[in-house]
Amino acid sequence: MRSFVLVILTACATSSVAVAAQEELIYHHGLGAEGCGKHIAWRREGLAAYDRGIVQWTWGYISAFNNAAKKQTPNKTLAPTTVLAYLDKYCRDHPLELVTSGVQELIDDLGGRL
Repeated sequence: MRSFVLVILTACATSSVAVAAQEELIYHHGLGAEGCGKHIAWRREGLAAYDRGIVQWTWGYISAFNNAAKKQTPNKTLAPTTVLAYLDKYCRDHPLELVTSGVQELIDDLGGRL
């Protein structure tokens, strides 16, 4: 009986490791890796440096997506006001999410699904 339990526990542990090994974790760095709560707070404070930074970060993320997907989404630069308005709404609607998730949703809305 003891060896049967050991076999079952080993099988469960191996299955968990195999599933975890199949997941691809993607780490994001920079302003987009912050939470929407911080985004909302910084936008309320009127921090121009943050506004410029998050717009640049978003453009960089979109450029990286375009490179990886081999498509242009969008095919022209989004205006800074458009980026900020989109992220503001996303973060108000999803205050516990990361800003990165809002940028990915923006790409999706522009037709950039992989």
